[in-house]
Amino acid sequence: MVVDDDIVSRKEAVSQLADGELIEVVGEAGTSDEAWQIAKQLLPTVVLLDLHLPGFLTVQDLLKRLCTLPNAKVIMYASNAKVADVQDWLEAGACGYMLKADRSALMRMTILMVSRGSKGVISASLPRYITRLTYNERMILRHLTKRGKLKKAAERLGFSEDELTEIAMHLAAKVELDSVDKLINWAKKHGF
Repeated sequence: MVVDDDIVSRKEAVSQLADGELIEVVGEAGTSDEAWQIAKQLLPTVVLLDLHLPGFLTVQDLLKRLCTLPNAKVIMYASNAKVADVQDWLEAGACGYMLKADRSALMRMTILMVSRGSKGVISASLPRYITRLTYNERMILRHLTKRGKLKKAAERLGFSEDELTEIAMHLAAKVELDSVDKLINWAKKHGF
């Protein structure tokens, strides 16, 4: 099932997925409320879920509801990806995160992997380290990007400045950077 409020984008996804015999698109929806009603009736095995939908249900609420359906697996489907959000969506119940710009072969591969039980499947165009950041590491990055100095972030987090500097250096290395300043700039750029 493809859920996207942009009709052109939705029709393009349906067309790309229907190309070949491996995937059958059983339904479409343009709002969160419509998606929930259709999904309850059709019980799709995979739902491509756009991040921004009109409707009374928030996308977070819709994701939770879809995850309660028998055999339903959700892949977040976005125009772009904030690194800060990808892992949050996976931890909230999504099995994958795919970009609308992904080629049709990558889209089909992601859907097939998720339909066969894979979790944490992300677009091949996103850096692999995205899924290696823990919840606590993402929270630390969010504190580091708030206005203020490292000392203020350390106070907010309950660390000494030296402890936070050590943690930040570890995080910088984890995302393949070589300084705390570069880490903070990277975190701001990616929505932390």
